[in-house]
Amino acid sequence: MGQIRSPLGIGIDTDAAVHTVMADYHSGDILSTTVVIADLRRRFPWFRQTDEELVGSIIRALDGREIAVSFDHRSR
Repeated sequence: MGQIRSPLGIGIDTDAAVHTVMADYHSGDILSTTVVIADLRRRFPWFRQTDEELVGSIIRALDGREIAVSFDHRSR
């Protein structure tokens, strides 16, 4: 998705940020899109991706992991 620059000029890849937020999830867990998106927006407030774009990054980060997903977010 490319790098997003913070107000301080620090770049971070959206997918890398999602992997960071999801690091505590393990096989058998249930991931709430509401919780992950809220955590992403709290940690990286300069991200301008829509909720749907972030859900796409979440899905990519789940590749091969046995984690259930609750699509419980609402678009802004």
